[in-house]
Amino acid sequence: MCTGNIELPKTDTSLHGTVPVPAASDQSDPFSQYVDSVLELTELHRPIKGDEWHRRLELCLDGEPGRVLRDRVQRKDLRRQGAYFTGFRLAERVAKVATSQTGIPKVCDPACGAGDLLLAIARKLPLQSTLEETLVKWGNFLSGFDISEQFIRLTKARLILLAAKRHGIYPPFDPSLPSDLFSDIKIGDSLTSPPNMSGMDVIIMNPPFGYSPAPVDCDWASGRVNAAVLFVDRAIRDAAEGARVIAILPDVLRSGSRYTAWRESIRALGAVLHEKPLGLFDEWTDIDVYLFHFKKNLSLDRNCFERPVDQATYGIGKRFFVHVGPVVPHRHTETGPCAPYINARLLPSWGELAAIETTRQFTGRLFEPPFVCVKRTSRPDDGRRAIATLISGDKPVAVENHLVVLIPKDGTVQTCRKLMHRLNSPKTDRWLNTRLRCRHLTTRALSEMPWWYKP
Repeated sequence: MCTGNIELPKTDTSLHGTVPVPAASDQSDPFSQYVDSVLELTELHRPIKGDEWHRRLELCLDGEPGRVLRDRVQRKDLRRQGAYFTGFRLAERVAKVATSQTGIPKVCDPACGAGDLLLAIARKLPLQSTLEETLVKWGNFLSGFDISEQFIRLTKARLILLAAKRHGIYPPFDPSLPSDLFSDIKIGDSLTSPPNMSGMDVIIMNPPFGYSPAPVDCDWASGRVNAAVLFVDRAIRDAAEGARVIAILPDVLRSGSRYTAWRESIRALGAVLHEKPLGLFDEWTDIDVYLFHFKKNLSLDRNCFERPVDQATYGIGKRFFVHVGPVVPHRHTETGPCAPYINARLLPSWGELAAIETTRQFTGRLFEPPFVCVKRTSRPDDGRRAIATLISGDKPVAVENHLVVLIPKDGTVQTCRKLMHRLNSPKTDRWLNTRLRCRHLTTRALSEMPWWYKP
């Protein structure tokens, strides 16, 4: 369990990294000016032309904060810092699941940013007789936290504008609207000072995708981990019994071997109701994501759904030993005995290689042929996922770490050829695209892959 303080840069956590968000007082900053322009819309006490009102309203409610920040921060910095903004499509997916059960849920977004997920929920909340009554009612069901004051102000303003739009109200607005609207949407750090989640029915989030150090007392990881796992893990552990957690997460959390221990740890706290791969996050972000839906249930009898650990080896893992090549070219010095050497660039795709001309010195493990090598780098939906080569010959081989080595347990080249046939099947591509959306094949995924009866 992760406890204690997690040191993240003191910038907006909802922006998935370390994108610098200006202070509220920095009027010279373009983003501060933008926030002020949105706040002005909620305070209009004079008439405004209908076409101008609709234009400004639609832009503000349809992802404009993210577009403004993309214009302000270079794309390479957004990518390095993991700064990605929830688009309308993904926000609607979250809201649909969050409101799928009977009744109006109390919803919290612990990394709310500019409020895109909260706006998606508010679009599904009922209206009251007046704008003020609607805003007060929505405030009873919506809460959120962010360490950026700019984004808290922006979230509240956008919710007010959404309610005005749904009521069909034009400026000038009533100046007597309460000043404490949405008091439960406020500044807060959901990692270092977790908010009280005891009264929440649903926790929604699109957490940071950057990397942060795991806490020293974290029992499922050490070193640097994806920040998204820290956010969702904290939300699960702080959630009340019976509450649901719905999140947009990088697919590596679902399918990466580094997060196996985390996935197993949360099974002790409840049930994963749904994991739906969603493809790329958006047109600017080359990261695959999935929709995570979890229900906290400490009294659940997990014997009814837990899978035995060794059941995953019913396919390829039952017939092959699966390893990652041990040679890291820029780390391992060329010392020790000289051996035939293969790397991902040298291998003929879907061919057989008996004579290996390249050699290098290596003191680590060598592999006796025959075996199959699969290139680890593999983009989802980009043609063949498991590009393979059969290695034969009579000398032990040194293998680069960008390759996965599959050694037949019966030691025969015939079994290797059967595997090649199955890896080259469209069934394999479909299965791996569902099982694994990150860019590197894992030994666990290949071990779990079915041994197709009819490839």
